[in-house]
Amino acid sequence: MTVLAILIVLVFATSFLFTGRVGGGYYWDFGNALGFLALAGLLFQMVPYPRSLTARRHENIGYLVLAVAIAHAFWFLAGDAVVRVYLQPGAPLYMWAGLVGIISLAALSILARMPDRMRVHKRFSSFRNTHRVLGFIVVAATAHHVLLSGIYLTSWPQWVLLALIGLGACFGRQYWSRLSHPPSASSVVYLSFGSIAILLFVLVRNAGS
Repeated sequence: MTVLAILIVLVFATSFLFTGRVGGGYYWDFGNALGFLALAGLLFQMVPYPRSLTARRHENIGYLVLAVAIAHAFWFLAGDAVVRVYLQPGAPLYMWAGLVGIISLAALSILARMPDRMRVHKRFSSFRNTHRVLGFIVVAATAHHVLLSGIYLTSWPQWVLLALIGLGACFGRQYWSRLSHPPSASSVVYLSFGSIAILLFVLVRNAGS
């Protein structure tokens, strides 16, 4: 199993720990499953990789993660009128964090494109540092959105586990560099494992309802 597949499994499994499988209905659970898949993909993107070998795959996964995150947001905007109210002044901070996360992710993807990247950054080192900082901002905003929404991750062991997963992805460079086969991005793995994870997430939470 690849690192990307493992991260997808871990993120989704965390939502079931200590809280059972109570769901909010097929529509609601599917929308939130999209959010968990976006989070898993984002965390994988923070894992260092051999640039010369998989740069294009890393870029493609980035577009998929952005697409899934946008789908997550518009799924609720299209089908749940309450969400629109939560984006007005006075909305909970975690909703604004989600908005900051998705806007930063879009900027991250756009500024990494060639030749746009060369117009902003003359040197690769400058791009790499900016790209990394924006990545941390996206992860922090997304984690704030997921944890404080209090929908599926409601216990402190879940928070700790998700935090450890995130820290490992973001700061485990020494570990990743020791692997005989460095993590490699794969759109096929992301879409296939992600689809299975979403399907199981929705079905398990709504079994017998």
